[in-house]
Amino acid sequence: MNDKSLGSAIFALGLIGSILYVYWLFAPAIPEWLFICPWVSPPVRWALVLPVLLVVVGIFFIAMWIGWTMAVTPPPVIEGIENAEEDKT
Repeated sequence: MNDKSLGSAIFALGLIGSILYVYWLFAPAIPEWLFICPWVSPPVRWALVLPVLLVVVGIFFIAMWIGWTMAVTPPPVIEGIENAEEDKT
């Protein structure tokens, strides 16, 4: 697997992961017992949810940025390897 395909896979997984996390967080069909703490009042709940959302989406964004960089950056050219390959032919 070369760097471009690995970078594309990392970017795609980061994008899919962030979309699924945000969907899971705001999905209306989530039972109340799965949504952090059911005994916490709604304003306090959002005070807990929003920072966690920002951290998780931030981690996925960093993964997507690394994947994008790997996908669009050309591989480095090393002069010693090119000369060795030219000598073989």
